[in-house]
Amino acid sequence: MSTTTSRRQGGRLGAVLRAVPAWAYVILSAAVVLPPVAWIVSTSLKTASDTIEFPPRWIPDPLSFEGYVGLLTSTNSRFFINSLIYAVGSIILALAISIPAAYVATRYRSRRMETLMTGILVLSMVPAIVVFIALYSMFVRTALINTYPLLIVVYTAIICGQTILFLRNFIENIPVEIEEAAAIDGCSRLQILWRIILPLIRPGIAAVAIFIFVFVWNDFLVGTVLATTEDMKTVQNGIVRYITTGFGSFWGLFAAFIVVAFIPVLSIFLAFQRWFVAGMTSGGVKG
Repeated sequence: MSTTTSRRQGGRLGAVLRAVPAWAYVILSAAVVLPPVAWIVSTSLKTASDTIEFPPRWIPDPLSFEGYVGLLTSTNSRFFINSLIYAVGSIILALAISIPAAYVATRYRSRRMETLMTGILVLSMVPAIVVFIALYSMFVRTALINTYPLLIVVYTAIICGQTILFLRNFIENIPVEIEEAAAIDGCSRLQILWRIILPLIRPGIAAVAIFIFVFVWNDFLVGTVLATTEDMKTVQNGIVRYITTGFGSFWGLFAAFIVVAFIPVLSIFLAFQRWFVAGMTSGGVKG
């Protein structure tokens, strides 16, 4: 009896010791990541005079929401609405293109298809700034500059290659026998894609949607080059706008803007966390 008890205690001690490196890594990561976030939140809750006091205080006293109230302008609202439109539109268009493309690239294997996939991979590595000058000149001449469809198409073009390759990995893990059985029952290719493939790659679709949303929401370059008017700018352009306005009492407003800009990304991740983690770890279903 005592031997069994000692073995159990030894096993528990061994498990605790094995978990020490992991917990040390988590604590170290939190020590690096959390202080800047806490400081931004703290600054957003300070009065204008407290944001420039020295030495600075971590805990706001008094607590003030004037930074968040100051965000309630039509210009700031426009920044968030624009980024939301660009992100949602890019998700819809990218998935509409990437899902069928990934399915075709997976089920119709050939040397030409592999060459095409390699070309897509290479093109996805090319910096977007390389083609922006040509795009800007082309869209100015066609009067498409400063329009929602333009930026949605550009964002989709930038991200589509990566989403096709990502979704292809999920479809590859789906047994072909499932599709063959559906074809015997009379399903067309489109019905197989809609009724069988889409439900099975749902975690991958969720992961891709989150990836696209975060990419578009955090992008600064496209909104700067291809959105030349103030009413078409993005959230990231709004953040830079506060930096370039000057120094002094704008720090509370600036910090509040960053906090509000972070909320949609955090909300999307928390809402689809289960599917996102499953999509990043499983890579599809096992046959």
